[in-house]
Amino acid sequence: MTERATSTTPSLERRLRETVTGYRRSQVIYTAVKLGIPDALLPGPLTPDALARVCGANPQVLPRFLAVLAAEELLAEADSRYALTPLGAELCSSNSGGGLADWVVTVCEEQFFAWGHALHTVRTGHPAFDEAYGMSFWEYLGQNRTAADAYEAGMAGSIRDACELVVQAYDFTGVQHIVDVGAGRGMLTMQLLAAQEQVTVTLVDLPDVVERAGKALREAGHGDRWKVAPGSFLEELPSGGDLYVLCRVLADWGNDEARRILTNCRRAMSPGARLLIAEGLSRAERGAAGARGMLDLHLLLLIGGQERTEGELASLLTECGFEPGLVTHAPHGRVSLVEAVAT
Repeated sequence: MTERATSTTPSLERRLRETVTGYRRSQVIYTAVKLGIPDALLPGPLTPDALARVCGANPQVLPRFLAVLAAEELLAEADSRYALTPLGAELCSSNSGGGLADWVVTVCEEQFFAWGHALHTVRTGHPAFDEAYGMSFWEYLGQNRTAADAYEAGMAGSIRDACELVVQAYDFTGVQHIVDVGAGRGMLTMQLLAAQEQVTVTLVDLPDVVERAGKALREAGHGDRWKVAPGSFLEELPSGGDLYVLCRVLADWGNDEARRILTNCRRAMSPGARLLIAEGLSRAERGAAGARGMLDLHLLLLIGGQERTEGELASLLTECGFEPGLVTHAPHGRVSLVEAVAT
């Protein structure tokens, strides 16, 4: 018994040490992105000296940093030159799909610092970000355009997944007018207008947000089938929609705010109108081990949000005047569609 415990202790200790020092890897990747190393190597391999000149790095320090990137399989070294691996190429600004490089920046700057105040959240129940920055995450983005742009670009991939599921999996029979609640950059509206020729769309979001969304829609040539309604979904929503859509919205808010959003939707809707929620749902009810875990905690620390189960979301919907309906899960499991009808 004693020998077995002794022999396993080093491996357990090693596992804990590797977990605790995981921040080093994320900061190495972040530094590579900020220096522009992936983009600099996209045309082909470079020597450390050449790369230092291109990226504005210290030529004595950079080789040590590149060795770590190679050990993490982001770069490959041969003949005193470094080249991108397929993994490293994912960090190129031109090859990041859903804004992976931007996502790295927002995770490893503001969000990284906020996690240093996790103890505050566990003790008080309040977001760590507010403690770290003296304001909410949304207030911070409102005052920091660069951070807001990086956040929005970094979230584009997950938003795209949700938009594609809405457009491809939902039955729009009988739908004439859609209200896109929390429309953001207008990605969902663009896809809806392209796929459903019979619909018109009203985009609802904060004034500066819908202004940029409107510009993008005009540039895309979507004609007059859309309009913007500047405002907050925490206050009031325009009436007259056959279908109200909340795409990646509710998880950003705690239950009190979620009730306000759903109640505002219901007040704007006629009985029988439909609500469609595109959201990542906790898999706890579907038996997934550790399903309510890191993402749920991250939402709490950052913005006071939470990842909900189907049952929790259904309870909120019922409480706010809806009859929950069909639930559709995407094959990749990252997002689900929840339909509800205004009672």
